[in-house]
Amino acid sequence: MMKKIKYLVFSIFFILNTAFADEDLNNISFLVKFAVENSPVVQNFYSKGKLNIHLTLPEKLETKNRIYLLKRNKYAIEKYLDRGREYIPIIKSIFNKHGLPDDLVFLPIIESHFNIKAKSPAGAAGLWQFMPQTARMYGLKINKWIDERYDLIKSTEAAAYYLKDLYSIFNDWGLALASYNSGEGNIIRKINKYGGINFWDIRNYLSPETRNYVPSFLATLTVVKEILKNNENQKINFDVIQVDKPISLDLISTLLKVPYSKLKDLNPHLLKGKTPPDDGVYNIYLPKGYGNTLKVVLEDIQLDKYKALKEYKVKRGDTLGKIAKKFKTTISYLKKINHLKNDYVIANTYIKVPTTIEAYPLYSYSVVDTTEDIQYTEKGIIYKVKRGDTLGKIARKFRVSVSSLKKWNHIKSYILPNQKIVIYKKVFNKNLQRKAMLHRVSYLKKKVKKRKPKFKYIFYKVKKGDSLGKIAKKFKVRISDIKKWNKLSSNIIRVNERLTIIKRVIER
Repeated sequence: MMKKIKYLVFSIFFILNTAFADEDLNNISFLVKFAVENSPVVQNFYSKGKLNIHLTLPEKLETKNRIYLLKRNKYAIEKYLDRGREYIPIIKSIFNKHGLPDDLVFLPIIESHFNIKAKSPAGAAGLWQFMPQTARMYGLKINKWIDERYDLIKSTEAAAYYLKDLYSIFNDWGLALASYNSGEGNIIRKINKYGGINFWDIRNYLSPETRNYVPSFLATLTVVKEILKNNENQKINFDVIQVDKPISLDLISTLLKVPYSKLKDLNPHLLKGKTPPDDGVYNIYLPKGYGNTLKVVLEDIQLDKYKALKEYKVKRGDTLGKIAKKFKTTISYLKKINHLKNDYVIANTYIKVPTTIEAYPLYSYSVVDTTEDIQYTEKGIIYKVKRGDTLGKIARKFRVSVSSLKKWNHIKSYILPNQKIVIYKKVFNKNLQRKAMLHRVSYLKKKVKKRKPKFKYIFYKVKKGDSLGKIAKKFKVRISDIKKWNKLSSNIIRVNERLTIIKRVIER
């Protein structure tokens, strides 16, 4: 048994490390496949595992890649598990509450290596590697103050809802996991285009990353279970409290005599080291044993008033003098905080004006700017134009057309600094009710047209020395069919050209 596990461990360490490197992803396919085919431990798990994914292995092994089998650090997976040891009990508790399989608790090994501060070049962040759009869709707040993708409990709650929804759409955990990696829209399109009833049917039509995501997770999961079999010492080494008034880590550090750096490390979601200056409810993570102490101490602390800035929409007939009088300030101060060179203001633009907020002591040593340049609402994105912006720049930023921006905002000529424009892209925010999300899931579920694939699509890259005759012979098809499938007017093909080969699936 130990020889089998040792053999499998070597395989999976290669997979995990390769997933974060720019190497030939075909090697991963081979290794996952090789490990699974030769491991009774894995086969036993697949028959009893709670994920209930039926594993259909690819037909051929790329034996030339076996040389890579023993070239990886076999201790990597233990490192990731050690990093996630204190997170696992909380994740398990949340997933159990949502009725999700325990196996999914270990998905962060593949997603982030259990690094809660992980951020990908594409912009995915946190333990569950949420992209901003998906994060907001599932209730996570992201702004200049906070990024709840880095909040263990809130991001795990969001991940639980997302995984449940994906399973509801596809009724298949393999497809649900593939969707988690590449997006449900992409998987729906592949199923509808090529046919298929499970992940393995559409695997070859997916990106290399997604193609290897599911088998990589399944194989990794088996090794994890063996490692944890006699080592279940998973303890939570922190407390969590919720606060509904603005508070800084500076104050908490002073009250509890806990180093600020320790608190910052425990609260990566607090981007400025403090909760946002609003009435939202936010999690504060503390060293074990300090939670109740902080709750008691905060009950006796009075809130302080702080100078702050908020937005004001300039009305027709307004002048800086009138606005200054309205907010009990001076024209010079308004010009300073808004970077205005003259006293001229334009109706329907927005400027910053003074206000006050209440927060715990030590919240800020300067004026608190509560304004946001970008706001996400259910109707769309509201963007505040900055000096130097053009419609072209804004269109590229939000991936829309200039003509759409003009139409949505009734713009006939130019835009002005501090003007707000709406980008009507579908955005979900924290106030979106679960009922609306379930409606979306129901809509997507109806779009999935599962069917047994009648044809297999092979995408072949032309090599040096190839001809249509050789390729036709290789795949046992006719030259005329290759020309038809690829809309070729002659027999001339070029090296590196991609040809589509369509073969009928033979049921066995």
